[in-house]
Amino acid sequence: MKAHWLLATLAVGFISTIAQAEAPSQEQMLQQIQALRAEVATLKADQDAEWMSERRAEEIKALVHEVLSDAETRASLMDSAITAGHNGKNFFLASEDGSFLMKIAGQIQFRYVANFRDDDGVSAGDKVDEGEAGFVLRRTKLQFSGHIADPKLKYAVQLAVERDDNTVIADKITIGYQLTDDLYIWFGEDKAPFLREEMVSSKKQLAVERSFVNEVFTADKVQGVALVWDATDNLRLQAMIHDGSHSGDGSTSARLSVLDSLVDDSTNGSSSSKDFDDDAVDFAIAARADWVIEGSWAQWKDFTSFPGEERFIYVGGAINYEAGETGASGSAATFTDDILVWTVDAGFEQDGWNAYVAYIGMSVERDSGPAATVGSDFDPWAILVQGGYNIALDNGDSIEPFARWEHLNLDDNVDTSSDFDDEIDLLTVGVNWYHKKHAAKFTADVVVVFDPIDGGSSGLGILPDADGTVDEQVALRAQYQLLF
Repeated sequence: MKAHWLLATLAVGFISTIAQAEAPSQEQMLQQIQALRAEVATLKADQDAEWMSERRAEEIKALVHEVLSDAETRASLMDSAITAGHNGKNFFLASEDGSFLMKIAGQIQFRYVANFRDDDGVSAGDKVDEGEAGFVLRRTKLQFSGHIADPKLKYAVQLAVERDDNTVIADKITIGYQLTDDLYIWFGEDKAPFLREEMVSSKKQLAVERSFVNEVFTADKVQGVALVWDATDNLRLQAMIHDGSHSGDGSTSARLSVLDSLVDDSTNGSSSSKDFDDDAVDFAIAARADWVIEGSWAQWKDFTSFPGEERFIYVGGAINYEAGETGASGSAATFTDDILVWTVDAGFEQDGWNAYVAYIGMSVERDSGPAATVGSDFDPWAILVQGGYNIALDNGDSIEPFARWEHLNLDDNVDTSSDFDDEIDLLTVGVNWYHKKHAAKFTADVVVVFDPIDGGSSGLGILPDADGTVDEQVALRAQYQLLF
């Protein structure tokens, strides 16, 4: 509006000047008109810029108000804030008030295994490959655990990648509740409270892998309900009703799979699925007692002692009883052996030194198999001794030489027509190199099986010998483990 008034004023002035002065030339008139146009354009631009600045300011104010209103609305819709981070052991997500918690943990074990066997004396059709070697991802696991609504209501789900085909399975599924400060109940699928070596996580073993003796006698993962009672600060009692050895391992798990492969026609059952009507027992119960004479329960959870660690002494014992399936027909009718397994064990750790010893006995009442063995007892047993010394290095790492000896007695139940031995001895020697304790460590060892065996465990790097073998079997193993 100011521009219009200015233009009118200039026009009037211009006309007045023309009237009072001499008539200008045409060229002079054109120059004056161009100068007026330039001045008017400048004034108009200044006015538009001022108007645009005012409008922009109003728009910015409106935008800020809108953003603040939206943020306030969103905040009002949230029940509580979420915290996340790493607590030094695990990544976690948690509600602000602590009522909900999810811990995320993982494990990777990458391994090289070389196995050397002898096949002297066997026929051409029965020969075995004397040298097997290669790499394997022995374990790849991801676990989610924590509590829901109340720290007393706990859960855990662990996913594992199968090493042979990379399929993913759930190998731990539990729900638990802290009944009192000293009493805890859990149910689902996890390790039976039986052999300590099996209960100690694969993350915290002394050697590359658990012992061969453990593989023979373990109940491993089972499905059932368990009760854990801390009777005193130093005494822990556990009991569990379950569906039989290996009932949580897979759809075709055998009750004593490794032992079955070692002995003469021992058929003690396998399940065709994990469902309630396909297990291989009528009833099974496991119970374990541990007494920490000196030290802490945290030290019970591994087999090593780091430099400077305080003294740890404990003794323990356990039983596992399984009544074989009865009343079945067809192939299931042969899975009726009753099994009782027991163990006593003890451990010592202090300032880098560690030692562990275990005795395991078994009694099998045979209701199946060859006619000569039905109704007779089969009583294998084994003993295991291991130890090591952890030495601190200047860079904060540590190295730990270790050794383990195993003796297995099969109670004269190997195939009498074969050359396989009734008693088996194994020796393992190796070293751990800890970069971040168990979270990052390298392990290498050598396993010598001094006696021919009819069965083995590829997970341990031990394979079946051929009939007629006279020399020992040797397995070389190297592994790097990473935990997160």
